[in-house]
Amino acid sequence: MGYRQVIIKKSDKIKAENNNLVIIKEDKENKVPLEDINFVILEDNQTVITGKLLSSFGEHGICFIACNDRYEPVSIMYPYNYHFKQLENVEYQLKLTDDLKNKIWQSIVKEKLKNEVAVLCQTSKDDKTIAIIEQYIQEVKPGDVTNREGLAAKLYFRSLFGSNFIRFYNDSINNALNYCYQIIKSSIIRTLSIYGLNSYLGVNHKSKVNNFNLVYDLIEPYRAIADKYVYSLVKDNEPELSFELRRKLVNILNYPVICEKRKCSIEYSIELLIKSFIKTITTGEVKLSFPKLIE
Repeated sequence: MGYRQVIIKKSDKIKAENNNLVIIKEDKENKVPLEDINFVILEDNQTVITGKLLSSFGEHGICFIACNDRYEPVSIMYPYNYHFKQLENVEYQLKLTDDLKNKIWQSIVKEKLKNEVAVLCQTSKDDKTIAIIEQYIQEVKPGDVTNREGLAAKLYFRSLFGSNFIRFYNDSINNALNYCYQIIKSSIIRTLSIYGLNSYLGVNHKSKVNNFNLVYDLIEPYRAIADKYVYSLVKDNEPELSFELRRKLVNILNYPVICEKRKCSIEYSIELLIKSFIKTITTGEVKLSFPKLIE
């Protein structure tokens, strides 16, 4: 698995040549070894892409993301049939009982709320909201049937970004959050594929029209960490994200966290989480490796 994220802001053509990604612009070529890459994000929708390059992305386990005119990631290509035991892992997913799914979701929601508390302790230091969310953590039931996740979110976002903040508005904070979440989702999609898991088969998310139900489950503990990252970067209210800011947001995958009692990047922690998810569904014992915000 590679370690580099490549953002292509403007180019005439991209192709594969001698195991390199070749970026051509105005008759000049830049080359990046394919084995070093984990993500390619293409922002220029006028770029010509060769079929050989797309197949090379799949062979090297590279995730390819295309953006729209507003530089928002809107399409993703990820490796297919990459894992040697794909059918076995999918069979375990299909056999998951509702009881185990509910326990897994309970564990995910608790960890998400713990990270929200950690973020507020480092930012707004809003003791009242922190105390309420800490109480919610104790009240999360299997399947989160009392929706402590949703109740916490209403308090959490306004404590972090201000009382006037409304999620999903078209402003710099929301756009940066969406961008960060999409990058993390893309990494989860790629890693699920590499480890032979089916992203359709979720734990709590069960939509028949969502190809990434499991991704939406597993991203939850990462959202607060991404929120903290955005909080430290976004200082203005311009809806359009600058290229420099987008470049920094993509780097969220290298943001340090604690996972399995050691410091690592978000990207590596995703691999640890998915490995622990496989162990959970094969043994029936919920022991997930979650990322934690560094104090």
